[in-house]
Amino acid sequence: MTRTRVVVITTGGTIASRLDASGRNRSGALQGEDLMGQVSLPVDTDIDVEVRSLLQKPSNAIGLVDLLRLRQECQTLAETPDVVGIVITHGTDTLEETAYFLDITLPASPTVVLTGSQRAPHDPGTDAFRNIADAILVAASDQTHGLGTLVVFNQSIFSARQVRKVSSFQVNGFAAPETGPMGYIDGARVNVSMRPARPDGLELPADAALPRVDILPAYLDASPALLEAAVETGAAGLVIDGLGRGHVPPGWLEIVPRITAWGIPVVIVSSCPTGPVHASYEFVGSLASLEAAGVIAVPDLSARKARLVLSALLASSRNDEIAAQLRTLTA
Repeated sequence: MTRTRVVVITTGGTIASRLDASGRNRSGALQGEDLMGQVSLPVDTDIDVEVRSLLQKPSNAIGLVDLLRLRQECQTLAETPDVVGIVITHGTDTLEETAYFLDITLPASPTVVLTGSQRAPHDPGTDAFRNIADAILVAASDQTHGLGTLVVFNQSIFSARQVRKVSSFQVNGFAAPETGPMGYIDGARVNVSMRPARPDGLELPADAALPRVDILPAYLDASPALLEAAVETGAAGLVIDGLGRGHVPPGWLEIVPRITAWGIPVVIVSSCPTGPVHASYEFVGSLASLEAAGVIAVPDLSARKARLVLSALLASSRNDEIAAQLRTLTA
């Protein structure tokens, strides 16, 4: 019988924590082999698991260079004929960002699954080993072939585009507020009831460096000075985490047109957990006024994900193509 090969790449996070002398968790302290030694798959599962420790970091320390390194590792594995799936263990703070970056820059196969845990491996009732086992089953399943990058958490399967961290500590720490989960894992059974629409992976040059893109939150009477400060200190693009349907304080319209005239792309999303931006209103600071000033509206992404797709496009496209490619990638 041919066995299925899944490669588990560990990067650190709570899921790889040890208890520190301080009494707090030392995130990323466990090597992959130590972590995987405590994972049990169903007895009738024909899966060969290989473990690779790539990083030993809490996920707040993951950087753009790490994303490119992780992507390269996945690309190399994708070219290995017998690898049917890749599992990445990751800290939960930035897990959704890494998942989305890989989803837009890797081919749809093999299946890439990210998981983590809300409780450290030594904590009572830890979710670490259950989440890893579930992620391996999902990565190896025929049902998930061609779905791109997924997130598995608390026996649920999520698309990388839709998933968001929704709790700082509970084991149901991830959800997809707009769409709900794509499926679930019940023991050894993987069930996929929805298949996400996803674009083809974005090609990045072999020597690509991801330019800095900053997120600027809009809030009551927020100063537009931060926009200029971001650009003056080296931001190659900006994402506005807008109010409601995509609005900003009126004073921002004194600055935004100057920034877009300099050729720096500015994207706006909604800070609301659900609902897209939309040009429903006419006033200074409305989405309509921002679009007239050259701002690009992205309907259904969080600011953190919009930042990564804009950075990837800046690394691979001419500035005059970015608006069209953004609309294609985020349609």
